Amino acid sequence: MATAIAAGARAAVLVSTMAAGLAFCAPAGAVEFGRAVIGNTVQGRVHQEYEPIGIRAGSFMFFPSIDLRGEYSDNIYATTGAKVDDFIFGIRPQISGRSLWKRHSLRMSAFGNFGLYADNPDENFNDAGVNTDATIDIAENSQITARLAATRDHERRDSPDDARGINPTIYYRITPELKFDQRINRVALRLRASADYIDFNDVATGTGTILNEDDRDRLTWVLEGRAGYDVSRNVQLYVSALTDHRTYDEQFDDDGVERDSNGFGVFGGIIVDLAGTLSAEAYVGYRRQSFADASLVNVSGVAGGLNLIWAPTKLTTVTLTGERTVEETTLTGSTASLNTAFDVSIDHELRRNLVITVSAGYLNRHYEGIARDDDNWRGSIAVQYLISRHFRLRCGYSYNARSSNVPGTAYDTNSAYVNLHVDY
Repeated sequence: MATAIAAGARAAVLVSTMAAGLAFCAPAGAVEFGRAVIGNTVQGRVHQEYEPIGIRAGSFMFFPSIDLRGEYSDNIYATTGAKVDDFIFGIRPQISGRSLWKRHSLRMSAFGNFGLYADNPDENFNDAGVNTDATIDIAENSQITARLAATRDHERRDSPDDARGINPTIYYRITPELKFDQRINRVALRLRASADYIDFNDVATGTGTILNEDDRDRLTWVLEGRAGYDVSRNVQLYVSALTDHRTYDEQFDDDGVERDSNGFGVFGGIIVDLAGTLSAEAYVGYRRQSFADASLVNVSGVAGGLNLIWAPTKLTTVTLTGERTVEETTLTGSTASLNTAFDVSIDHELRRNLVITVSAGYLNRHYEGIARDDDNWRGSIAVQYLISRHFRLRCGYSYNARSSNVPGTAYDTNSAYVNLHVDY
């Protein structure tokens, strides 16, 4: 069955917590590798009077913050039948820091994410994470960046792989990534290596039975090379190739299936940056994933994606993304899920300190090896009000729904929230 996975980027994101990256120094105006980004977007625009002050410590700046969130959801378990609603109070403290060095750079952050349910305390969660990002300027046009991230998180109830325990499934993730970038005149070269290890905790059912989640623990390695050529100051063409290896801690899962796999992909793409008005990346190629177990069907086919940011006016930013990827799944009998996703969002600045965001998205999951297809839809609207450099208020509404050809897996959820963000 034809499929696609974004040039290893998604594989590295799936590999998410210890990362090492590098961005290279290019001549002024040169197009760089990466997702489409333009400098003067509505959300990215800097208003000095609303920027946090921060705390200076020697050659570092630190920015402590805290988010306080109140949310109502009418279907916290993402179920088809009788819905269970609840109010959730969330708190997210965070501190981030960055160096002020003229050469090289170091960034780091640490956060906690805590959720308390008013009527269903079994759904409470306590998440946390740390991230570091260090860049070494070897020469004017040569850099190495190393990233490392580690998180404790919980699996969302709307995940098809959710074990449906009495508590959310907790997992730990660590991801390292290392990137080397070199620019030689119009030619840009990149070599990237990353790893992602994920470890799931076992979870109990309502009857007291312990569900084994250890057969989902896995390590993914990705190695990618890229070469780009600047056709002009605003256009770059590139080719890339990647290989990945996915290894599970347990050779066979609880169904007796060996889920280890090896994959490769080749891609060609174009990046366009039109002076802060339009930035886009489009790519297409071939992706294949081969599985160790003969009962699992190998997945291969066309891969591609599009990332576009457009600023039709100084007050409006439109973002469009589309991607077809191969994602890991542990559903019984399924090799992988072939995901086709489209997302669009519009940010409009009503006033300097008042921004409205409207977004919508669609995701189709086709499960190879079993007769299951899921269509996921989402829509949201949010308003952000910058009160001062220390306070910002955000409130919004979102709708999420899934339809499926498998009975009992469809759901729809409405939620509304108010979020107060406090900076120093």
